[in-house]
Amino acid sequence: MHAATGTPGVFSRLYRARTLAISSTFILVAFAGLALSTVMPIAIQDLDGLGLYSLAFGGFLTTGIVGTVLAGGWSDRRTPAPALCAGLVLFSGGALVSGLADAIVPFLLGRYVQGFGGGAVTVALYVVVGRTYPSALRPRMFSLITACWIVPSMVGPPIAGAVTHRLSWHWVFYGIAALGLASLALLAGQLRCLQPNGDEDGSRPSGLRALPALAVALGAGLLQYAGAQSGAHRLVAVAVGLVLLVVWLRPLLPAGTLLAGHGIPSLVLLRGVSAGAYFTIETYIPLMLVNERQFSPGAAGMSLTGAAFTWFAASWLQAHPNLSWPRERVVLAGALIHAAGAAVTVSGALRGMPAVTVAVGLLVAGFGMGLLLPGVGVLTLDYSPIDQQGRNSASLQLSDSLSSVLLMALCGALFNAAHVREGQDATAFVLVFATALVLATVAVLIARRIAMPHTEEKKNHATV
Repeated sequence: MHAATGTPGVFSRLYRARTLAISSTFILVAFAGLALSTVMPIAIQDLDGLGLYSLAFGGFLTTGIVGTVLAGGWSDRRTPAPALCAGLVLFSGGALVSGLADAIVPFLLGRYVQGFGGGAVTVALYVVVGRTYPSALRPRMFSLITACWIVPSMVGPPIAGAVTHRLSWHWVFYGIAALGLASLALLAGQLRCLQPNGDEDGSRPSGLRALPALAVALGAGLLQYAGAQSGAHRLVAVAVGLVLLVVWLRPLLPAGTLLAGHGIPSLVLLRGVSAGAYFTIETYIPLMLVNERQFSPGAAGMSLTGAAFTWFAASWLQAHPNLSWPRERVVLAGALIHAAGAAVTVSGALRGMPAVTVAVGLLVAGFGMGLLLPGVGVLTLDYSPIDQQGRNSASLQLSDSLSSVLLMALCGALFNAAHVREGQDATAFVLVFATALVLATVAVLIARRIAMPHTEEKKNHATV
């Protein structure tokens, strides 16, 4: 029982089966990401595709953008059930195609199909939470979703490594495909309670459509490609990519997002800016500890595990029923703590500072994100009319993915420009972490604008 409201808890008899089904699916997504990242170098080398290594990850994110956008619109026009089922089938099918591949092209094709399905699954699950749990339980559900990443972060890589060693990397993909279908079976019974929005004929136009989604995904892919190249042709890729984003991104986001309009526009922008900053820090800290401070890969990876725990601790705290702060203030506090952690990582990149400083910075930043991201998700659902929850959840995921892709491309270019040699790249790492700090500071300013100015204007701010 929810202590503050008397509402049955997420594991009460009323919600237990649904909560377990949703949690198991998020665990699948987390486990798949961590396990497949572990075996990817082996798979790519075995298929003689080392030069296409970045496409195995970048393509997954790019097609995920399309899946995110289309599933959001589909969920609003009908229910999230068809989008969720289709997403899980594609996620499993893509994993199976990659597992069966004996050449790099079909392997990458499977990864792209899997990315499309994964993007659809995440958005559809957000809408299921919004449709089937009362507002009082949503913070606890977002805390539980965060917890679903803890166990996979500890067991995913070792299990994937053991399976690859004893059998082959192919069996890791087979296992992911089987787990996806098992999640679909668990969810099937829980989706029957979802009711359509009363607009089954599709007469209400959706702003999230295939053409803008494909154009934005292509633009992001071109910018990512350009960030990894050194020839003059990358300028053409940058120009075309930027044009595609400028022309087609706006229809996919709530009006006023790029200007940080109050309410949902600022929530969407905050999600992207803060996630991009954190993902950059998380990506480059292990590389710095290994290359600059001679840590072993295992020791460097412990910083990521520690950050996962601080993230979960903060997420649990923000969901506590006796928390007296308004949720908008909790999100602002998370943004401030996240920025403080980013500042610590910048100082830790300097040669005169102890190596542990950057790890501490990641722990602090993780705690801030544990306060910030669940709050952003909860407020977005609370502010959204029921027939806009899919659209706005998709905007959150789009902002997250696109910001991470673009920032990684920028930081990759900065790092390559300042790179000297292994052990002498302190300046390059300072540039990368400073870029993340700038974005984290911008996120603090955006977090001050997430409250709706007037209750009666909620619906206006949730539409394009």
